[in-house]
Amino acid sequence: MARTRAPYTPCKLYVDGAEGIAVGDFITTAAGSAYLVQTLRMSRTRPARKHMDCLRWPLAEVPPDARCYQLTWYKR
Repeated sequence: MARTRAPYTPCKLYVDGAEGIAVGDFITTAAGSAYLVQTLRMSRTRPARKHMDCLRWPLAEVPPDARCYQLTWYKR
């Protein structure tokens, strides 16, 4: 059973890579989740890692002209 979270609730994500991602961009997943990036900072110890504060966003409400980054989740 998949867990779903309420839209417009805050969450924290980090990603390795995603060159060019910025505040205001969206992150989408193959599973149908979307996140609006609200804050962004680079990791001091891992230069490629970005730490973000995001809002969960309904995928259907992502603007058609928004910059989106497709992510694939991996197990830890």
